[in-house]
Amino acid sequence: MKRRVLVTGAGGVAGVDFVKALRYANKYFLLGTDYFTYHLVFPSLDARFQTPKHSDPTFIPMVKKIVEEHGVEFLHPQPTSEARVISEHREKIPAKIFLPTPQAMDRGFDKLVTARMLEGRGAPVPKTRTINQLEEIEGLFEDLGDTLWVRVRGGAGGTLSLPCQTPEEAKLWVELWIKKGRAMLSDWMFQEYVGGKDVAWDSLWFQGKLVTSFSRERLEYPFTHQLPSGVGGTPSASRIIVDEKMNDVGVKAVLSLDENPHGFYCIDLKYTDKPYVTEVNVGKAHTTLSLWSYAFHRILKDTHVNIPDIYVQTGLSGEVPGGIPKYDIFPEGYYLLRHLDCGGWLWREDGWKKRVI
Repeated sequence: MKRRVLVTGAGGVAGVDFVKALRYANKYFLLGTDYFTYHLVFPSLDARFQTPKHSDPTFIPMVKKIVEEHGVEFLHPQPTSEARVISEHREKIPAKIFLPTPQAMDRGFDKLVTARMLEGRGAPVPKTRTINQLEEIEGLFEDLGDTLWVRVRGGAGGTLSLPCQTPEEAKLWVELWIKKGRAMLSDWMFQEYVGGKDVAWDSLWFQGKLVTSFSRERLEYPFTHQLPSGVGGTPSASRIIVDEKMNDVGVKAVLSLDENPHGFYCIDLKYTDKPYVTEVNVGKAHTTLSLWSYAFHRILKDTHVNIPDIYVQTGLSGEVPGGIPKYDIFPEGYYLLRHLDCGGWLWREDGWKKRVI
């Protein structure tokens, strides 16, 4: 009999690909929820439900009701916001849940807290400063260099981020979003601009031990010309890389934020002479983690590379399946190419290609 798994936020891009990876494993009866009515048509589900937003007081009771009425055994909240609420109220939901603690997730949500904790434990991060008044911005250029990476402490996908070359530019950017009510002065942080490669290290942990991980480089974002920062949540072109420095920095960053990591920990970095950590997503799988897993499961015909399946198996049984490599679970040299209405492709530089969506 197939195990029953509920995915919240199943209609988002990451949720759709998570469901796709589990569907290909062919072990699960898949149920899904989403706040957006139209998004519920996207994932391949056996049952689907519309729920209120995670901030609505009826959200947890409704998730609990779905779990109880449909015999759900495992609950996976895909959006970070829903994962945080479910982690806090996990005792109210009678299903297995594989998430970090709310406290660990809060540390990851706050990029300033992340930077301070990692810096204090010797993990490489860009130099980071805050201000008490706008007039202090000019002095930041003397301290941090010719370009500032101006960003807010919360949010994803480069929210309100901008590389600024002058104090006037940085001040206008901050003032604009304060006037629009999107951020207060205390929400802003300023970092030295670290160029180089845009890379990521994605990992899964169980009770303090690393289960598996992989590294990739983001090469292109969809509609980059429309993004003030030049970067945005999920890439349209990326490639698998194998680099011991990434593994070393990734492990150090995770353990700097959480002494007992449990669940997904996905890290954003800039890579020049070495990787510099810019963000740690605690409890959130990066958007393309499931799509890489699905693609390689199809191509390699190997269940050991399907990370969502590994995650659910581990969460259900309390044991990590055998034969899972801790590092570099995916082979180097493969590119993932995807764009709106164009499908998704695995590609290699020798001309080999395979449509996976």
